[in-house]
Amino acid sequence: MTFSELEQVCSNAGSLLCAAAYGDPETAGARVELDSDLAAEADLVARRTGDGFRACLKDRENTIITWPWDHLATRVAWGATRAESVSERSLGDRLFGIAAAYALRHRDQLGVVLDLWGQVVVGLVAAPAGGGPPNLLEMARQLLRAFDEETGVAAPA
Repeated sequence: MTFSELEQVCSNAGSLLCAAAYGDPETAGARVELDSDLAAEADLVARRTGDGFRACLKDRENTIITWPWDHLATRVAWGATRAESVSERSLGDRLFGIAAAYALRHRDQLGVVLDLWGQVVVGLVAAPAGGGPPNLLEMARQLLRAFDEETGVAAPA
């Protein structure tokens, strides 16, 4: 897989993992040991997200919004390729760790981002017959439940 493909996979997974951790902070907190490394990574994602949104507001014609999961994906993909550790397990653990730390430490920012993402999706995706637009939080909750059922892994009590 090329770096850009790996980064895209990480970004797609990161969006769901951020939403899952935001939607169920108790489970996220129980699954992740929030050490100084994860806290620093979460703070970096928050800082880059804030910088990106500020830049977009200053120059709306020439700047693209980059979402927190894009920053997360770049960081994880870069670290994995440098360490030559691109197994699904190592990528998934790192993505979930940072996503959970970000969702717990920067809950307000992520709430605003998810609200904005929901508004963007409404404008981009036609609603399915008989339903509203896709709901990232609900998709993330379903993903987490499916993972638990498939692996038999549940959040520590």
